Amino acid sequence: MSLKALHPVTVALALALTFGAVGCRPAPVTVAAPPQTSVASLDGFAWETSAPQSKLDFLLGVECALAMESALAQAAREKGETVSLSLFANGWQIALRDATRPELVRRIDEFYYRNPDQKNRHVFDVIWTEMVAPALPASGGQTEAAER
Repeated sequence: MSLKALHPVTVALALALTFGAVGCRPAPVTVAAPPQTSVASLDGFAWETSAPQSKLDFLLGVECALAMESALAQAAREKGETVSLSLFANGWQIALRDATRPELVRRIDEFYYRNPDQKNRHVFDVIWTEMVAPALPASGGQTEAAER
């Protein structure tokens, strides 16, 4: 079919739809950005007001960073380098290896619920002091998880 065979109105309509007709464009929609909470200010107040999915996403991000650290350490060991995981990564592997993200969210939520006077504590502080450190052996667990 050639352009000659098309009705002029059809061609005009196609051009208008392709290049945008004046007055036919929808008004821009302004969507308010969600409030930004930096990791540095992630205390109990920010944690409690975060959406459940945001809490899970935060913990997924932590787990991804820890997995990256572990993978880099493993690659370095394969090259014959002597490396060990950070105390936090090592402790997380020992203390929380069987915990699910929803379980961790529940435990953090529960901590802030039971300790409303400690909502100024950072989430990482709560994870470390309330979940990881108590589960580490007296040596700090440095050798057990570093070998993984």
